[in-house]
Amino acid sequence: MVALVVIAAAAVYTVRYFRDAAVHPSTDDAYVQGDTVLVSAKIAGRVLRVSVQGSQRVTQGQLLVELDPTDARIAVEQDLAAIRAAEANVTQARAALVTQQSQTVASIAQASATLAAADAHLPQTQTTVAIQERTLRQAVLQAEAQLSAAQGQSVSARSALATAQRTLSRDKTLLAQGALAQQDVDQAQAAYDAAVAQDRSARDAVTQARAALASADANQMQVEISRQDIAGALAQRQQAVAGVASAQTGFDVSREREAQLASAEAAVAQAQAQLAAAQQQLQDTRIAASVDGVVANQVPVQPGQVVQPGQTLLTIVRLHKWVEANFKETQLTRVRVGQPVAVRVDLLRKTFHGHVERLGPATGAALSLLPPQNATGNFTKVVQRVPIRIALDDAPTNLQLGLSVEVTVDTTRNAAESAAR
Repeated sequence: MVALVVIAAAAVYTVRYFRDAAVHPSTDDAYVQGDTVLVSAKIAGRVLRVSVQGSQRVTQGQLLVELDPTDARIAVEQDLAAIRAAEANVTQARAALVTQQSQTVASIAQASATLAAADAHLPQTQTTVAIQERTLRQAVLQAEAQLSAAQGQSVSARSALATAQRTLSRDKTLLAQGALAQQDVDQAQAAYDAAVAQDRSARDAVTQARAALASADANQMQVEISRQDIAGALAQRQQAVAGVASAQTGFDVSREREAQLASAEAAVAQAQAQLAAAQQQLQDTRIAASVDGVVANQVPVQPGQVVQPGQTLLTIVRLHKWVEANFKETQLTRVRVGQPVAVRVDLLRKTFHGHVERLGPATGAALSLLPPQNATGNFTKVVQRVPIRIALDDAPTNLQLGLSVEVTVDTTRNAAESAAR
């Protein structure tokens, strides 16, 4: 009878155990997890000092390791000097450009004014020469006409003088013979005197006409001189045109000055970029913590050690921790995100609270280096485990990574939400 009671009690306990296990799945395949940050060197250098020790708590921005900054400071000073020299070149190139532009504008203005004066003087000179030529032609024609008329008058006067001389000689002969009266001789003498005066006047007129013609011919030299003025004005205009063209070449020089200025400004920008890189390298000699956390158990670098870019100097374990529990797939029927979880830490022998943060997207076997290939022909069904991330609600932040814990999920909570899902 007692045996039957014991068996019945054991059966009831077993039923209750499995019923409770169905609604409170648990596993001891769970470990404390957290993010680790590898602190590495960005530049090569010799370690000057290490400001932290293993297991020391650090805050974001706290100095961890300092490299010797001597070379970086020298590079910064050199780049500063290079910037000052480049900026001086920019100032000089800008001043040269402004001067060249001003000179070009002034030269073009002066050459254009000279060309305008030459253009104005040339028509004036040409007009003057044309007037002189026309006046000279008229003077020559007039002098020739006067000379011709004077010569005609001179011929007539000489003929009249010869006639008067013959008449006077005849009348004097007749007077001597008593054949002619004195009065007639006096009249012949008066006509002769008049003819002499007229002949003299005609010769003077011829002489004056010849002098006027000679003067007109002499004025021809003045016309030739004026024609030379035209040639000189043409030469001045050509010279002025050449001066304008020469002044316009200043634009080419200005473009060269602009290119030199652009090159100098580019040199400044390059020097500034080099300075920024040198300043960054100087800043990189001071290696600070990027997150809050705890330095790993051992600091692998020591003062005097030469490190290379990318070399790990130390490791920081972040304060935020969580638990990764690997449940069997048969245990996850009722597990949902947000359900409460009891977390028992083996080291502390204490139980803390948490909640299901998310279910893993794949089983551990599927994400392994060599996942199983069940389609090869040999198949044995194995219960798979799915990683579940559990957020800690009240656990201390100084839990060590990798600690073994036991987790139990209470699937009775949020049952309505689970059913809705």
